[in-house]
Amino acid sequence: MIKELSTFAELTPAKLYEILKLRSTIFVVEQQSIYLDADGHDPHCLHYTYYHNHTPIAYSRILPPRTVYEQASIGRVCVEKSWRHKGLGRMIFGESLQILLQSFGPQPIKIQAQLYLKDFYRSFGFEPITEPYDDCGILHIDMLRP
Repeated sequence: MIKELSTFAELTPAKLYEILKLRSTIFVVEQQSIYLDADGHDPHCLHYTYYHNHTPIAYSRILPPRTVYEQASIGRVCVEKSWRHKGLGRMIFGESLQILLQSFGPQPIKIQAQLYLKDFYRSFGFEPITEPYDDCGILHIDMLRP
């Protein structure tokens, strides 16, 4: 497995295509949530990807402060279906937190979490700051790590 941290400009068209394919496969097709994944924020973010045989198997998007929220954030965290239940989600999210803090300094971090993952994110120090709400057919909750 190869881990790669890239700015948007550093992503080749082929790598960007594979990342967008992974994200759409999981968030749009598997979860049956119709939304525009290419939301305009990718050019401002860091992209952290795990590759196996040159294919992305896990991914996270690390957002600088004032990109989506006033706080820095991590989103689009996903693991390819055949690689789930092997600890990759916990590993890539934990490493993404460290990358965020090293890149932007110690600060509060805000995320939009799918409700069923609330306890997963709590294990990293995040606490709910909103009531659950529907976002594109899936219950979400905003969480903050002070």
